[in-house]
Amino acid sequence: MFYLSTLFYPSYILIAFIIVILTIPQKDLKNYFIYGVLFGGFGDVVVVGLFQNVLHIICFKNAGIFNVLGENLLSPPSWILTVMIFLRFLPLQKLFQYAYVLGFAVFSVGYGYLVHNVGLFDFKPWYYPYFAYLTFLFWWTTITWVFVKTSSLIRNPI
Repeated sequence: MFYLSTLFYPSYILIAFIIVILTIPQKDLKNYFIYGVLFGGFGDVVVVGLFQNVLHIICFKNAGIFNVLGENLLSPPSWILTVMIFLRFLPLQKLFQYAYVLGFAVFSVGYGYLVHNVGLFDFKPWYYPYFAYLTFLFWWTTITWVFVKTSSLIRNPI
């Protein structure tokens, strides 16, 4: 189990990085990266800070060499890449955007369970899946709204 938990985030980052490199045009990488850092990396630090350190609803554990201030050091980079992928495939039509955001919130809850099952993450039993889903739904909705309102990438996706 030690190797599985130790290699989980590096494996995820490697796979997500490959997806980013293969699907996002080089000329757009910087723009997607900025959104990824702001809403993925920084967003993760804020959400974890609030939900772990203030509200004590979630906690990272067994991070080993990746433990920094009680958080897994590789969680923010994972979120950076995930947000970049999310935004790259964000549909243009509003109706499909709603379905996409709802689906990504489900994916995020599932990912939370996966990280929990690997032994890197824990939460209060009442929080998952319903309140976690609402948290992720708010997070993905905010990312989508800001991206649609501020980015030229959504208007010129190719």
